[in-house]
Amino acid sequence: MNRIRIVLVVSGVLTAFFGCTPPAVTTGPVLPDGIAKVQEFNPVPSIINVPVEVRTPALEQMINEQLPPLLFESDTITLGAMKNVKVKVWKGDSLRLSLTGDELQYRVPIKIWMQFSFTVGALGLSHTEYQEVEAGIVLKFRSRLFVKNDWKVVTMTESDGYEWTTDPVVKVRFITIPVKPLADFILNRQHKKFGELVDKGVNSSLDIKKLLHPLWAQIQKPIRLADEPPLWLRLSPRSVSMTQLTGDGSMIRSSVGIATVAETFFGDVPEVQRVDSLPEFVIPGSIDSSFVLNLYSEITYGNASEMMRGYLQGRSFKAGMREVIIQDVEIYGLEGYAVVSLDFTGSFKGKVYVIGRAVFDTAASIISIEDLEFDVATRNALHNTADWLFHGVIIDKVKPYLRFPLREKLLESQLMVQKMLCNSRLTKNVYVNGFIDSLAIGDVRLTDRALQAVLLAKGSLFLNIRE
Repeated sequence: MNRIRIVLVVSGVLTAFFGCTPPAVTTGPVLPDGIAKVQEFNPVPSIINVPVEVRTPALEQMINEQLPPLLFESDTITLGAMKNVKVKVWKGDSLRLSLTGDELQYRVPIKIWMQFSFTVGALGLSHTEYQEVEAGIVLKFRSRLFVKNDWKVVTMTESDGYEWTTDPVVKVRFITIPVKPLADFILNRQHKKFGELVDKGVNSSLDIKKLLHPLWAQIQKPIRLADEPPLWLRLSPRSVSMTQLTGDGSMIRSSVGIATVAETFFGDVPEVQRVDSLPEFVIPGSIDSSFVLNLYSEITYGNASEMMRGYLQGRSFKAGMREVIIQDVEIYGLEGYAVVSLDFTGSFKGKVYVIGRAVFDTAASIISIEDLEFDVATRNALHNTADWLFHGVIIDKVKPYLRFPLREKLLESQLMVQKMLCNSRLTKNVYVNGFIDSLAIGDVRLTDRALQAVLLAKGSLFLNIRE
């Protein structure tokens, strides 16, 4: 247990019993020169792990919806010796996707329709005939996927050839129609177009920023964990990290880590400083799944003052012929120190201020105030007339009551939080899962309203986005 220097400041007057009136210290409590400044408490940040999964059928549907039925049409194609061949190219069955690592492969079935003319002559006579032919091929492409830190998905698409679904040679009467050159022509002509369509579909379907933004907004709203007493969870996101897209078969995956400060609060809804826009992310090797929840168990100054009044109000202390009676007691905070004011009557009439830093006893789960002493100004004012106070009579009598138990509140907080981590729904499609595997004392601090112990609950926390 840390030893804390605590100072008494006294204001008031002695009764005529002492024969004179000492100089009154009329100002409120002031931290003495040279006293160490209380280091500001900074909550421990942690990582919320958000697995991101997109099924390739959804991506397939998006791209198929963007593909027009008629992909290409021309009346002036030349195939070998045949000129002005009419050609139409339609999308066949649905485009199919698969993903291996960061490479997306897709197959586009197409149907080719051709109409060509040829002249037949015999015995000085000739006539022109028109013939229609259909063929089928599957165009193959592959794209590398990469997410830039501004959340845009970049694809690098290249051709991977084609496969015939019909005979690559078409014969009509005595004429052989060279379909392969037409397939090469279509593949070269459609390569850029299909690349652009896939890029557009991938960016629409894999809009990670759009997918995460509702979650980003939702987690910044305080989450009510319990009603009696009111217990709130506040998540304050600071930054985002994300692994690159990867996949196997029909699933595209990534992992997003939201660096946040997670805190619990009793009482009123905690204030929130919102960060509206999703920041650019960093690309780590992996996402750290460790999570730290700052559990704040506190006793308000009002409750602490009532506890002390129950112990001390009306209690009298004697030193020889002198006696003082405590009329009132109050506790509050000052620049990170605890201040306990004691109103006395009897041999001394006035107010004594006890100033000190709170200490948390981990084994007993108690916040206490230790090591009382007077400040220099009070000592000078009362040195000749109230020397008996310096012998520690008042300090020794009051000190045992400057203890505030928190065990029940700590256990209550832990149980509530563990329950919240078990497959709880935050929004329609967002669920939280996690566990706490260890507890440790983080700090003790004095806020504007309470004595507060910070317990660090360590474990893992995952937010799952479900369809």
